[in-house]
Amino acid sequence: MNGFFVFSLIFENILFSMKNFKITNFIIISLLILFSGCGTVYKLQKEIKKENKTSNSFKGFVLYDPEMKKELINTNGSKYFTPASNVKLFTFYTAHKKLGDSIVGLNYYHTKDSLIIQGTADPTFLNGYDNSKVLDFLKQSKDTIYLIDKTIDDKKYGNGWSWDDYQYYYMSEKSLFPIKGNIFKYSITTDSIETNSSFLEENLKLVSSLERRREVDSNQFFALLSKEKTYETPFVTSNQLTAKLLENELDKPVRLVQNKDYNFEKIYSESLDSIYKKLLVDSNNFIAEQLMLIVGNEVSGKYNVKEAINYSLKNHLNNLPQSPRWVDGSGLSRYNLFSPSDMVYLLDKILNEIPKEKLLNYFPIAGETGTLKNYKKSNTPFIYAKSGSLSNNYCLSGYITTKKGKTLIFSYMHNHFKKSTSSIKEELYKKLKMIYENY
Repeated sequence: MNGFFVFSLIFENILFSMKNFKITNFIIISLLILFSGCGTVYKLQKEIKKENKTSNSFKGFVLYDPEMKKELINTNGSKYFTPASNVKLFTFYTAHKKLGDSIVGLNYYHTKDSLIIQGTADPTFLNGYDNSKVLDFLKQSKDTIYLIDKTIDDKKYGNGWSWDDYQYYYMSEKSLFPIKGNIFKYSITTDSIETNSSFLEENLKLVSSLERRREVDSNQFFALLSKEKTYETPFVTSNQLTAKLLENELDKPVRLVQNKDYNFEKIYSESLDSIYKKLLVDSNNFIAEQLMLIVGNEVSGKYNVKEAINYSLKNHLNNLPQSPRWVDGSGLSRYNLFSPSDMVYLLDKILNEIPKEKLLNYFPIAGETGTLKNYKKSNTPFIYAKSGSLSNNYCLSGYITTKKGKTLIFSYMHNHFKKSTSSIKEELYKKLKMIYENY
């Protein structure tokens, strides 16, 4: 028997039996609210199922009420999808569980006349943060500075990253002592060139036609002679280059020294709150990878992303609905596989552990901030979510605060479409707005 027909019979019987007008009114209002929410859920679930049948692409959607501990919608919730930057939700949680309030910016050791330093994979050094503790410390030192010739225990790029994206800002190399996010930034105008590194500027060549921004294996950079533009191009990292870039910033020599064990002291550089906000609001890939290197070192003594992933899955995420294939910290890898139910499980877990007001502050707000700034703006913000985008794939997972004051968790994952991502976002926004209005 149709569920709505059964409900209508119950409704009629209650009206017939109730003699108290106030009680009857209360029940009418309650049932109208219930019908409104149920109707929206039923309509959306039916709509998504139909779209999956008639489309060449593949989508999943889970909507969850954390207060009732109940799934309201589950379409392909247990299926695997390419999550793109939704992976950063797992990176965030891993760092939150293992790291403290601030990040270590530098390891250092003093001898009689030398300052020996070692990088800590801190992504913030000269990279858009106000904190200058490490830079000030190095500038004020009167000793000869020696940089330990040590590298991360990992590859510079993650497995499954697109190799030809090496020249774009979102694919900086991972490293132990990153400087300026391992990005060379240069602006070309008709009468001037401005860069963030006078040392690398010597390797910049202006060309009449642009085939690539940088040579694959060397720090030879290119820009169009005839076009005013700002470029943000990753550079090839090495300890030799790090020493030279430090020399350039400090205006004094920095020499390499062989690695050996020292009883290091630490300088803390930046609060993790500010780092998490850039991680999620701006979807910063470089920060994501560096955070996982730091966690890897904390749990295994190795600056290695895989060590951090294994630790997190074993100790904090061993009850995920589906066992994911988790490859990197940023979501750049096409090898990652997660389900919508995995995303909802994690978001519920985070909501139980971090105060809601603080948590939502880490997320982009639809129509207002970060990667959701181009969404339609509403008078009252109601979508706080992490997006994930690779060509032909778009995902969005996070929280909805409904008009009636409820907080709902959702994960929408859409893979293998050929139409524009903007049209996918428009369709999704309509669905989320319907939930906001009616639930």
